[in-house]
Amino acid sequence: MAAAIQQHWKNLSISLKDAILTISMNRPKVNAMSIELLNDLEQAFNHASKNDDVKGVHLRSNFSSIFSAGADLSDMYARCAKRDRPPIEKFVFDTLTRGVASPLLCTKPVACSLDGHAIAGGLILALACDYISMGTRKPFLVGITEVAVGVPFPVVPLEIIRHQLDPQLAHRLIFDANNISSTDISIRCERSETPDDLAQKWLKMMKERPLQGFQITKRKWWQDVEKLIGSADEEEKKEYFEAVSGDDCLQAMKKTLKK
Repeated sequence: MAAAIQQHWKNLSISLKDAILTISMNRPKVNAMSIELLNDLEQAFNHASKNDDVKGVHLRSNFSSIFSAGADLSDMYARCAKRDRPPIEKFVFDTLTRGVASPLLCTKPVACSLDGHAIAGGLILALACDYISMGTRKPFLVGITEVAVGVPFPVVPLEIIRHQLDPQLAHRLIFDANNISSTDISIRCERSETPDDLAQKWLKMMKERPLQGFQITKRKWWQDVEKLIGSADEEEKKEYFEAVSGDDCLQAMKKTLKK
């Protein structure tokens, strides 16, 4: 693990202290989910799973006002405007899916500090964690906005949302596609003015417990979602490509980028 920490992480800051691996997203300006950030997240969580020195993982942002704005819309627009299907499929059904699912695939307890805007894939990443500590010092925006620009949901992110949120809230976030205040959202979390401290406290409690029982239970909790990773069929991929490469979707993304 020491070698993993010392390696150059382009989009993450990583540290190990008292058996807790802290992963801080650090991609200016809004932790938009590029291929590189998503790959870094998957690799960092894989390191944590495989290393016995790590008893828990703390996922957070290095930016005070934002957790993550989700997939990089400018990159997505450029990719879709070319109407080149293989790179779109690779990003959505492999890189993006595995990146946002990396906390749930991790065999160690994962706590997330949510203390800034969490939009689209950013919120899904947080929901894939075992524990969420939500900041209360200032309100921030939470939302799942893909449908607003005509981007349909791949099955894995959709199932993470449905798995973790109350059905009425999940439906509202997905189909209204509006951002709402963190003070108005009721998700599975604890709230604190110092969410990093709360996350660390939970991880300290978890690392004192036998790990194997947690691992078996976590695997069973997520088994239905895990089975879906890498299982997208030709029909789903074709349907997705036709939607995101259509003129209506491209115009909606372009309009949003101009704001």
